Amino acid sequence: MNRALEFSLVQKIRRKAKPLADVSAEKLREAGLSLKYRASIGTAIDKLIPEAFPLVIEAIRRSLDMVPYDMQIFAAMQIAKGRVAEMKTGEGKTLTATMPAYLHALSGRGSHVVTVNDYLASRDHKLLEPVFRTLGLSSGVVTSDTEPTERKRAYRKDVTYGTAKEFGFDFLRDRLSLSSGQTRSQLLHRELNYVLVDEVDSILIDEARTPLIIGITDPEEQKLTELCFRWAAENAPQFIEERDFHYQHDKKKVELKPGGIQRLRGLPQNEGTRRVPIRKLYEYIENAIKVRRDFQLDQHYTIREGKVAIIDEFTGRIAEGRQWQRGIHQSVEAKEKLEVTPNVGSGATVTMQTFFRLYESFGGMSGTVETSSREFKKVYKKKTVVVPTHRPVIRKKLASKIFADLDSKFEAIVAETVEMTNASRAVLIGTRSVETSELLSRLLSDRGIDHEVLNANQLEREAEIIKASGEAGKVTVATNMAGRGTDFILAPKVKQAGGLHVILSEVHESQRIDWQLVGRGSRQGQPGSFRIFVSMDDDVLLQGLGPGRTGRLRRKYSSLPKKGSVNPKVFRHFQLAQRRLERKHLVDRMILLKQDKERQERHIEMGQDPYCDVVNS
Repeated sequence: MNRALEFSLVQKIRRKAKPLADVSAEKLREAGLSLKYRASIGTAIDKLIPEAFPLVIEAIRRSLDMVPYDMQIFAAMQIAKGRVAEMKTGEGKTLTATMPAYLHALSGRGSHVVTVNDYLASRDHKLLEPVFRTLGLSSGVVTSDTEPTERKRAYRKDVTYGTAKEFGFDFLRDRLSLSSGQTRSQLLHRELNYVLVDEVDSILIDEARTPLIIGITDPEEQKLTELCFRWAAENAPQFIEERDFHYQHDKKKVELKPGGIQRLRGLPQNEGTRRVPIRKLYEYIENAIKVRRDFQLDQHYTIREGKVAIIDEFTGRIAEGRQWQRGIHQSVEAKEKLEVTPNVGSGATVTMQTFFRLYESFGGMSGTVETSSREFKKVYKKKTVVVPTHRPVIRKKLASKIFADLDSKFEAIVAETVEMTNASRAVLIGTRSVETSELLSRLLSDRGIDHEVLNANQLEREAEIIKASGEAGKVTVATNMAGRGTDFILAPKVKQAGGLHVILSEVHESQRIDWQLVGRGSRQGQPGSFRIFVSMDDDVLLQGLGPGRTGRLRRKYSSLPKKGSVNPKVFRHFQLAQRRLERKHLVDRMILLKQDKERQERHIEMGQDPYCDVVNS
């Protein structure tokens, strides 16, 4: 890519946009219709950029009273050409998306814009619908509560906003419909023409380890399996690690030892357990032990309206419609003494990697993609482009602090929060779980610090909490929900005092997620600062380095100062654990991609739909 040439095109687009201010609304729409005609007769989409982008810039000015920056235009050009753009947080990705979305909608075959959640999909659609309408295009939105008839209507619009999950599941529903004999005119989707993926690393990397699955159930087996799940949940507490079972930390797998098998065989049976093979009972017990050990309420899931709702580890939000596979979800329900949902088999499935590669063309953007450039190139054949910031970043990084235990760490976080609020700063405290966010909330309350908590249990107040979070002395404790797509609008007094101060209460499984949270502050040249707090009790050490090495580190650093250490050599252990987890997740994604490819090939060889696990009628 010739950057000088690209930036000269940006200036050409800017010059062409200026005279459009004097053009009537009718003439502006006519110019758009002319481009639609050129696209329909086969003119290459890239060739239309110099004419299409000025129209969008003028439509934005008229509809929103805003004008895109040069860097937004540059980024839009890259995305429109099928590249992945790294735009730092606060650089205006929402506005940038309008240009490639409009360009690819000109063909009349649809243009999809993917966001990380329903809230952002609805927000962006509502904001930008007037822009597309000014140019003579229609737009729609698909969310988790959109009815089938409305979904079909939304997919017939020129531009459609939604989440990857909704688009992907509707694709699978269409495959099942085709398998049952329905015609293409009855399907939800049209052809998969173009998709722009916002927060592309979250969707195509972080969430790519979990395939989308539409399940099928066998009612006759449901009562039997429910009895087995409840039996396992009731008896799992009797099994003790290393006496009855071995836990493989690298694979997160429970395996019964001979003593555990003997204990299982001596347990009282019920009507369900008597009718299943003994090896199946091993699986039920191993799952029950695993969920007691690894799946914690308000960290990995919450309970809403009597049902288990998964908390997405990367976004901190409820993963609507998602269930853990291989009996884990039912084991959690049994542990919590809830109604056990049917243990579903696979009716249709697709991975995120496969689904998005089905689009004829796609581009993406995020604030944190450069570190994953090799994976984007290998899996998606996408080049990543780092977009310069509109204004210099003046964020201050304060020395990371390491503590011997959680109590010391949380005490220090509260103390720093008090210090910052006394200086009229706004503070964002990021946590990895609902449980930690509510623990910190109690500690802040004990110190009389007024604050708000933003986690999966406060979804309905999200917009209200974020709106007030930039005021002087305001403290927001949040899970990863605050890490993407949230704008903290700072009051003038806060800017003068030094801006938003971001506190990371621990490091995440991916450095990109840390940087998304850090990026909530110091946007568009504003002042700001951040600090990372970690302790030897943090989960990331155990997950990344294993119990042996973690135990040795905890003993070695058990006498760290009460106020914490800022020794970078100590902090490197946390960075190493993080890198190992990133590599493990990469391997998981590659294995899933390989398995999905092999499954599709087997289906094609048998004359079956490659995405359906049911036999064609």
